[in-house]
Amino acid sequence: MNELLEKINKTFDDSISSCNDETALQLRILKGNINTLFNEAMAEEVEVLKPSVPQENRKKILVVDDSSVIRNYIDKICSMTYNVLMASGGEEAINVLDSEKIDALLLDLMMPGVDGFAVLDHLKEINSEVPVIIISGDTTKETINRAFTYNVIDMIEKPFPEKTILEKISRVLDN
Repeated sequence: MNELLEKINKTFDDSISSCNDETALQLRILKGNINTLFNEAMAEEVEVLKPSVPQENRKKILVVDDSSVIRNYIDKICSMTYNVLMASGGEEAINVLDSEKIDALLLDLMMPGVDGFAVLDHLKEINSEVPVIIISGDTTKETINRAFTYNVIDMIEKPFPEKTILEKISRVLDN
């Protein structure tokens, strides 16, 4: 099984290096999911999926990312358990935060126009205690240090497997 996984990873890596950014991101997400599935199968772990939570009892998360691929991916993962709102940029996110009660925020930092740091500044200005999980491809030391000066609970590096996002959200909301 390890040889097959190595061949699959090599095929993905070869394809990723020759694609545009959006396609490469989709391939990295898919590669991460395949690796997660292989690892779980090799460990013979059986995970029971959470049952669907009734709509009226669901907590509300806001996903802010300029990539529709990331927004739709997180929506697909989380929509059985949470009410998922989406914003394609910082300005839209601020409008949602000002008009809705949000239980958690998944926030990309690097976006055109109003970026994730401007959203964090807005949350600080309004004294919001909404827990924030950063989802970013920029994991430089200075970015991480700057992000954690705000009410950031956790940070997830893009691309990320389905299991990681569910665990992080669950840890924040299901205490």
